[in-house]
Amino acid sequence: MVDTEQSWRPVAVADDVLVDTPLEVAVGNVVFILVRSAGDIIVYQGACPHAAARLGKGRIVDGWLRCPHHMATFQMSDGVCGKGWALPALRRYAHKIEDGTVYMVDPPVEVEDDGRPS
Repeated sequence: MVDTEQSWRPVAVADDVLVDTPLEVAVGNVVFILVRSAGDIIVYQGACPHAAARLGKGRIVDGWLRCPHHMATFQMSDGVCGKGWALPALRRYAHKIEDGTVYMVDPPVEVEDDGRPS
């Protein structure tokens, strides 16, 4: 459960998170990407775990996000790295959607694959 002492910050309009297009947002000085996968919105770290390239500048094709720098790929449904790279899965972050607005906890909270806080 997310600590009630933390505040929720609006970061995007849910309708602005398009299929196959990462949307880059920031909470403080940290960049994240919002992606739409199987109709749901997921929030991932915004920097590639390899060389910190901005994943918001990457492309999503057939459910895979391609890093714009070294072309590593990450599956959008769970953040797992694709073949050819030995990188950790993308970290997921807590969020909620209310009245068409996407909110993130400030400071951001990392979650497990099932959406529970880690």
